[in-house]
Amino acid sequence: MCLIQDISKKLGVLFLFLSIGSKPLLAQTTQYVSGRASNAVFNFLTLPYSAKATALGGINISSLSSDLGLAMYNPALLSSDMDNQLQVGIKPYLSDIKQYDVNGAHWIASKKMVLGWGVHYMDYGSTTMTDVSGNYLGDFRPNDYSIQFSLAGQYTRDLYIGSTLKLIQSNYGLYKSSGIAIDIGLRYRSSNNLSQISILVNNLGTQFKTYVNKEELPFNLILGWSKKLEHAPFQFSVTAEKLSLWKIAYNDTSFNQQQGYSSPSSLQHLMNHFMVAGDIFLGNQASVQVGYNFMRRFDLNIQGQQNWMNGFSTGLDLRFNKMQLQYGNAFFQKNSYHHFSVFYQLHKR
Repeated sequence: MCLIQDISKKLGVLFLFLSIGSKPLLAQTTQYVSGRASNAVFNFLTLPYSAKATALGGINISSLSSDLGLAMYNPALLSSDMDNQLQVGIKPYLSDIKQYDVNGAHWIASKKMVLGWGVHYMDYGSTTMTDVSGNYLGDFRPNDYSIQFSLAGQYTRDLYIGSTLKLIQSNYGLYKSSGIAIDIGLRYRSSNNLSQISILVNNLGTQFKTYVNKEELPFNLILGWSKKLEHAPFQFSVTAEKLSLWKIAYNDTSFNQQQGYSSPSSLQHLMNHFMVAGDIFLGNQASVQVGYNFMRRFDLNIQGQQNWMNGFSTGLDLRFNKMQLQYGNAFFQKNSYHHFSVFYQLHKR
């Protein structure tokens, strides 16, 4: 009885997150359209929040390293080690499109919980607006952003739970949309601290205001496992995403027949769910990351025009006294996109 009361005291605020709007939060992308997963709104929420996530294949929810950027995607990774940390990230895309992230964390000692906060922002640059006849009506600056708040705590000695509340806004000139979503994460860390398993229910939510018609959010059910070798400077991770669906690849059978392309096999459908990654630790101050995303490679490799780097990603992590620098690079056909994150320890307890 005492154990139940203690758990309730520690996680009371957390469970309040999970109960907000339980009925309207049931909208999720779990349907099939023409044999594939249906489209979703607010897809910017699926982009990696930090350079390390980019380097590890795009998603990693189980890494054993203490990383605020990864924790803002999976709140169960939040820990007291991240107290008073600040993360700032930037990822340039094509043209003037840029992604910005600002995240922070605070350890609440009296509740033995970690509070996280962040802003995930997409700036699509300046765009010309015209009427149906092509007459110039001015310029506008489309953008997407989410403001999020997270809470995480220790459930038992080796089990941790976390949840994130996201307030979402999209502005595309005359078209605007807003919504709400929650993430719920669990992680189990082995007693020897060499292995960790996480499960994340991602983007469970709904639209408040629609562009025209109501659309689903990019719901994702993710499972991750990481293993650090005891006597070697290596860590390996396997992540499986979109586990509520089987066929997650676009497959136009009519186009395939016309062009002589092959439809994905059952094995390809299985592998499209996976990302594999590794960390190589170069002492306590530096590490190198490499990742491979099966779905990305399948999407980008046009039959007969393959790029051998598609699906691969790499990165570098440098740690200093109060600062940490991260760089991630993911390959897309003949282009590579760079992601930079800076972490700063404001002050220690």
